[in-house]
Amino acid sequence: MNTTIRAHGRVSQFIGWMLTGMGILFLVAVIVLGAVLSGRMLVFIFAPVLLFIGAGVNFWLGSRARLEITPDSFVWCGFVGRARRLAWRDVDRILIPTPGSRPRLAAVARLRDGSFAEIEALWQSPTSSATYLGQADHRRAQQALIAGHRAYLFRR
Repeated sequence: MNTTIRAHGRVSQFIGWMLTGMGILFLVAVIVLGAVLSGRMLVFIFAPVLLFIGAGVNFWLGSRARLEITPDSFVWCGFVGRARRLAWRDVDRILIPTPGSRPRLAAVARLRDGSFAEIEALWQSPTSSATYLGQADHRRAQQALIAGHRAYLFRR
């Protein structure tokens, strides 16, 4: 069972493409104006670099936030921070958070040693409508985690 669930990466991808388009248009405008008016306009050729850097950051952020479930483990990663991995052999049970818990919390993995690992890969943007309208819906990720753990247990 290989499943990948992404969180709001489409918005970052869209913004990345918008910034790329604006950077290309600005670059063309600066080159044309520099050739027609004066060479001093070419100083502004470095301004599109900022737009391209912003586009790159948005592409990177949009591709990071995910929850990957494989037959042997699962990996979760938010927009920032390092990716974290847990092997199914270390997991005792996947717990669903209680209503009213933090909106970023998708699930909690209870480990065999008695400790807990909070799974927060499915980050909600502060400007997301789900943040304002109520509790975030992580049912798809929760069901995928439970199904992945169940498949591992049946495979053993």
